[in-house]
Amino acid sequence: MGMKRVLWALIMLSGIQLFAACDSNRAASTVRDGTYILEQTGTNEISLPCVTVSDEDISFTYDVLSSYLPIGNYSVKDNILIMTTNDEKYRYVFLIDENKLVFQKSESSQVNLSDDRIKINDNAIFMLKD
Repeated sequence: MGMKRVLWALIMLSGIQLFAACDSNRAASTVRDGTYILEQTGTNEISLPCVTVSDEDISFTYDVLSSYLPIGNYSVKDNILIMTTNDEKYRYVFLIDENKLVFQKSESSQVNLSDDRIKINDNAIFMLKD
């Protein structure tokens, strides 16, 4: 009877450790809610592309003249944020670096801009607005 209790205690302890490891891994791979604005000099901040993250959804506004507003959901794994639009037509990938989102152009859908003064290159930095 004593051996069964020890075995049961070990199984419970293993389960608790596994749950704690999963929970701490998730905490390390999170993105802060808020608006991230493209870092670019010489351009009006209002017209700059931005990514807005909340608990429920995400939006990626990159062209103020476009009639399409990419809104969708996102997942985070290993400091990579993957946004998928609600209609599942577009996917955008960002590396999470503290208060920055770094655009991963090669893994993302194409970004078409009508304003040629604005560039969203690979590794473009979107900074969390205070």
